[in-house]
Amino acid sequence: MAANLRNNAFLSSLMFLLLIGSSYAITSSEMSTICDKTLNPSFCLRFLNKKFASPNLQALAKTTLDSTQARATQTLKKLQSIIDGGVDPRSKLAYRSCVDEYESAIGNIEEAFEHLASGDGMGMNMKVSAALDGADTCLDDVKRLRSVDSSVVSNSKTIKNLCGIALVISNMLPRN
Repeated sequence: MAANLRNNAFLSSLMFLLLIGSSYAITSSEMSTICDKTLNPSFCLRFLNKKFASPNLQALAKTTLDSTQARATQTLKKLQSIIDGGVDPRSKLAYRSCVDEYESAIGNIEEAFEHLASGDGMGMNMKVSAALDGADTCLDDVKRLRSVDSSVVSNSKTIKNLCGIALVISNMLPRN
C-alpha cells in the first residue's frame, strides 16, 4: 500500500514537471550543445536524434534514464546467466563484483528518477554519477579476464555514455 502511494506520488510529480517544462522545447542546436559536453558526442547525437524530435529537458532526462535503466537491467540479467552457466573461479569473482555494481547502479538510477521528479538536478547528478561509477568499475573488473563476454563490455560502455548524457542534462536542471 505504501509503495503504491509512493509510486503514485512519484508519477504525479513527474507528470507535473513534464507539463510545466513542456513549453521549454529543446532545439537541435541545444542537443548539439548537450552532446558537445559528453565524452562521446557522436553516441549522444545518434541517441538523441533517434529518440527525440524536440523534447524539454525533463522529458529528455527521463527518457535517457529509462534507456540507462533498461540497459543496466539487461546487463544484470546477462551477468547472472554467465555466473549460472559456470565460469572459472577468477571470472566468477569478477562477474559477481559486476552483479553487485549493477544492482547498486539500478538502485541509483531509480533514485535519480525520484530526484528528477522532485526537480532536484543536483541530486539526480549525484545518483547518475554513482551509476556511471558502477558500470566503470565493472568494466575494470572484467577487462582483466582472459575471456570476457562482449555484451557485458558493450553494455557497460553504452551505460557510461547514457550516464554522460544524463549528467549533462542534470547540470542544466534547477538546483535544490
